[in-house]
Amino acid sequence: MQITRRCVHGIQILDLAGRLVAWTDPGRASLRATVLGLASEGPANVLVDVSELTDIDAHGLGELAWSCATLRRSGGQMALIAPRLEARRLLALTRLDTVLPIYESENEALTSARVEVLI
Repeated sequence: MQITRRCVHGIQILDLAGRLVAWTDPGRASLRATVLGLASEGPANVLVDVSELTDIDAHGLGELAWSCATLRRSGGQMALIAPRLEARRLLALTRLDTVLPIYESENEALTSARVEVLI
């Protein structure tokens, strides 16, 4: 999996691409390490664009849940952008869609995130 971190209008965005699955490749990008870095910088509102994820398994769902909880504990929030149909089904099956806001597009997520930051 590849993770690209960027900031748009003060909102952190993580673009995930590839497979978010259990894997033993030590050189792969780690969502946990990236989120820990963000949380250590202080409260962060993070949008995770998962539109380019080609596969996600139980381990990947666990990573998303852990990331959400970690950011909340540090005073921040997390939301997903554009999960594919299979990922949406898994999110609904595990009820993660009830704790992770889901947006159809980056623009929609940024608009909502900016409003929440101002409140």
